[in-house]
Amino acid sequence: MQKFVSLLLLTAGLILECYWAIGQNRWSKPYFGNLDTPIHTLVESYDKGYLMQGKYGSNYSKYNWLTKTDVNGEVLWEKTIGDGIHPIAILDMKHDGEGNTYLAGGTNAYDPDGDPVIIKLNACIEKEWCRIFYTENHYSFARCLTLTPDGGIAVTLFQSNPDPLVDRICLAKLSSAGELIWKQCYTTVDISQRGEDIWDAIVTPDQGFLLTGFCYYEDPTFPNLWWLHPYFLKVDSLGNFEWETVVYKETNLHGGIAVSTVVSPNMQYYYSSISHYYYDTILASPALVKLDLEGNVMDVYDVVYGYKEGKLNYAQFINDSTLAASAGWGNSDEDLWSRAVIIDTLGNLINSTVIMEDQFVSLLQIAYDGKLVYASETYQNNQFDFYLTKLNQNLEDDTLYTRPFTYDSLCLYQIVSDTIVQDDCGLIVGVDENDGGEAGKQEGMEAWGHGGMEIWPNPCREVLNVKCLGLSSGQACLLSVLDIFGQEVPLSILEECKSGSWAIDVTSFPPGVYFVLVKDDVKHISSGKFVKVR
Repeated sequence: MQKFVSLLLLTAGLILECYWAIGQNRWSKPYFGNLDTPIHTLVESYDKGYLMQGKYGSNYSKYNWLTKTDVNGEVLWEKTIGDGIHPIAILDMKHDGEGNTYLAGGTNAYDPDGDPVIIKLNACIEKEWCRIFYTENHYSFARCLTLTPDGGIAVTLFQSNPDPLVDRICLAKLSSAGELIWKQCYTTVDISQRGEDIWDAIVTPDQGFLLTGFCYYEDPTFPNLWWLHPYFLKVDSLGNFEWETVVYKETNLHGGIAVSTVVSPNMQYYYSSISHYYYDTILASPALVKLDLEGNVMDVYDVVYGYKEGKLNYAQFINDSTLAASAGWGNSDEDLWSRAVIIDTLGNLINSTVIMEDQFVSLLQIAYDGKLVYASETYQNNQFDFYLTKLNQNLEDDTLYTRPFTYDSLCLYQIVSDTIVQDDCGLIVGVDENDGGEAGKQEGMEAWGHGGMEIWPNPCREVLNVKCLGLSSGQACLLSVLDIFGQEVPLSILEECKSGSWAIDVTSFPPGVYFVLVKDDVKHISSGKFVKVR
């Protein structure tokens, strides 16, 4: 009996020792070795793994990356996004329960100044469709997106209208098949407000949308001085404007930047994570803004006070009265360390821990089991490195899972690491306003033209009309069409006229930007550009 008890105690000791060893394994993972890889987004997959997305190198990178890990942070596969020719920047990512992944950002594949791009990937991480909001001759991009209850997506567009100073912010609704359902743009009537920028979009309890960001607001006591303030824009389910709120617009002593917003579990309030600036004392605090559903500011709660730098990002509810968030505070960039925090709905700091001794505040994803997954960046030796850290709600290092999980089960074959290219993108260019007849007639680009050209409708779907204004009577000439890569496209001329007018069947053309050239034996006579849409 004594031997049995001794054996039992020894076995129990070994089990406890193994359990202790697993429990002490810090859940913190570095990625990409010595590569320069800033991270942009982190989401949990339908199979409990993690999708992470970022870019290679500095601004105007020609490649982005998309990586999938298991529940313990071990890499399952890696994808590269880009064609290696045109810069691309994926700024947001969402993932649904059917395994689809949506990406939003900007690319200059069709316009050198850049256009908003939205890409849908299926459960096998293959490009299902790509859409570009074509905006010629000015810089524009898609900042963020959100999934809608009907299976579609809503995406915020920055400077996507011909006059970006009038409509800086637009919101577009697309179906799951990539069809444009509506697009709405917003211009404030408040002359004291300017420079709106949006960083987050969520679906509201009434199935509308709340956009979160910041704007500049004129000093109420000193005209022509402008200060940053948290900004909120609410629209209905069709994108129609309902209200906007600028926090602290009545004072020149307070301001800030709002980063993200969540709805309270009782669906009665919005809680937004902000950096709260005290302009009179040059202080900044991580803070929480509480608004009712009509946009009235109920209160602003500082999490800590008295520091020159302070940020709160990505606060999310973990129960009815408590939020987990990412934060940072300090007296300079050097000691504004990335922190995990637990706060209540009055902004009281319940718990905090340092995740990374660096100034870049971490991304946060609440896992299916309530654990907290942080993606943290550090900048050393002229490059960005990033890490995943998983904590429990006591902000203690989480343990590794030992039970098996099945990954990517919605794909019938193994996902491989390869490249996703932003090509064959359907262009969205405002067809309803510009399609058909004489109303769609546009002159050829001066940079290309040597005598003038009229092209209509532009954009077009089926038949393109071209009239060359630089031809002499009876002059022999040749018309050709080039794609954006300079390759000549086979033509079907429906009608040819000696006066220099043509009707071209473009129904077989892939969506995109094309150039029309009219020339004789020695020189270009005229040229222009048109957009083919689906």
